[in-house]
Amino acid sequence: MPLLLKKMLMCTLLLCAGLVQANEAVKPGGPIEIDLSGDIDIPAAGVCASLATDQFDLVELRINGILSQRKLKDCNPDPVMNKLVFHLPQADTGNSALERESLMGSPWQEMRHNYHRDLPFNVSFKNGGSTAILTSGVLRFQVLKPICVLFGFGFIAIVGYALFRLGRDSGLLRDSSSAAVGERTFSLARVQMAWWFFIVLVSYIWLWIVAEGIPTISPQALGLLGIGSATYLTAAGVDVSKQNQFGESKGFFKDVLSDSQGLTLHRFQMLVFNVLIGVLFLVYVIQHFDMPLFDGNILTLLGMSAGTYAGFKIPEQQGKAAPDGAKVASDDPKAGYTAET
Repeated sequence: MPLLLKKMLMCTLLLCAGLVQANEAVKPGGPIEIDLSGDIDIPAAGVCASLATDQFDLVELRINGILSQRKLKDCNPDPVMNKLVFHLPQADTGNSALERESLMGSPWQEMRHNYHRDLPFNVSFKNGGSTAILTSGVLRFQVLKPICVLFGFGFIAIVGYALFRLGRDSGLLRDSSSAAVGERTFSLARVQMAWWFFIVLVSYIWLWIVAEGIPTISPQALGLLGIGSATYLTAAGVDVSKQNQFGESKGFFKDVLSDSQGLTLHRFQMLVFNVLIGVLFLVYVIQHFDMPLFDGNILTLLGMSAGTYAGFKIPEQQGKAAPDGAKVASDDPKAGYTAET
């Protein structure tokens, strides 16, 4: 019996604690919970009764000192539902990127606050040269949701591990050949395509984690994926048309940087540019929570590198045909022979 009483007392205390926390969460004047994907509802007692619908465009919302792109959508004068409702238009223009950076801050610095950020705000009515503050307070924004971080990073880790293992142990990133899979040379075109696939995938999932919605893919990201795909298609078409056969692999870097003549400058240039721009792409996404809008010349640069690679591949000789059909001995990892017809 005493044990039962202790359990009942414990349950009562837990229930009371939950009610106290709930009352503290909804007490007037406390931080207003918001997210990036939904509307922002701001209590404004007595404001809606004196604010006409045609004056909505004169109401401005500033968060952390930054003018928000969100526009006033509704203002209900009912005492119970007295609040200003701001929504983000579909045309995400202006300083919305600056606003998003101001909201996000540095996600990892908010770990000690359970990924919460408290941001001051004010709602003002701007009419001509005068500005009146309608209401002000604090918005509480959850920068990262642990469940989204766990799922997103888990998915990235699984895809990255699968790409690494399949690239190493299968023909996923290797040249087509009749040799055993583990002996085939690595293909620079396939590696480039896989590199940009993984970069864009990581960026997309990161934006999903922080934006709480389905992100958009920038035209530059599509262009980078297109360059990788076009390079692979061109290289594959050249290899098939020439009936190329490749020798044994001599290691990843020697394979992707070499042709039948040995190490080549155009392959080295293509590899360096892709790695550099890929790293800069990722850093920008992590810091600014948006896919970068690269200058068109950057895509042109990568396109020129890929075109140079494809151009040198057309006359590229993979070896000479031996009289008895035997392979010609060579130290080059991609030396082989062109099959006789």
